[in-house]
Amino acid sequence: MSRRLVVLVQALVALVVVTACDGGGGKPSGPLPDAGQTLQKASQAMAGLKSVGLTLATEDKPPIMVQGGDLKLLRNGDAEGTLRIEQAGQGTEMRVVALGDTFYIKYVTGGWQRLPKALASRVYDPSAVLDPQRGIARLLTSVQSPKSEAVEKVDGKDAVRVRVRLPQAAIGGLVPGITSDLDGQVWVSTADHRLVKVRGVIPGEGGKGAVTIGFTEFDAPYKISAPK
Repeated sequence: MSRRLVVLVQALVALVVVTACDGGGGKPSGPLPDAGQTLQKASQAMAGLKSVGLTLATEDKPPIMVQGGDLKLLRNGDAEGTLRIEQAGQGTEMRVVALGDTFYIKYVTGGWQRLPKALASRVYDPSAVLDPQRGIARLLTSVQSPKSEAVEKVDGKDAVRVRVRLPQAAIGGLVPGITSDLDGQVWVSTADHRLVKVRGVIPGEGGKGAVTIGFTEFDAPYKISAPK
């Protein structure tokens, strides 16, 4: 074997050893962040938000009315975006604007309808999401049996995945229609401790479904006004 080939083999062996030591993903080996501390930091980070973008998606049609959504939310409860609703096996999408005590909705056909917020919130109450007593911050401090599972990418950023039991009283504020505690997971950004994703498994008569909520655009300068 030539000297050049020997050097090449040694370099390749060294590369394999280094890769094995860091898990092959560029992350240092070692224990995962403590689950309880991770959730506490996340609760504090989310409690101070002025606004957030929220996406909601479902798998296998769980037995809840809201099957999808994409919303911009302000801390005061104002919001705008779209919701995908299913009732009696029929699905429809509607645009929504929540402004003060008024809720505006618009289906695929027809114009805007104006409703009292108290009536519309039976379907979905966006003001609950950033409310410290009902929304994200409460969810993070009330989950049960947290256990850190991994550090993985969410939207290109490192996040700690924590397995949890989601209490109905807290998750129900984010997803109406949930009637029991759920097994699930939360993902918390390692950079700023913000919650970036929640997933819960929802049991139903036809089997299990799941709901996933994503959070983006933290403290974005949203301006929400009544539709014209």
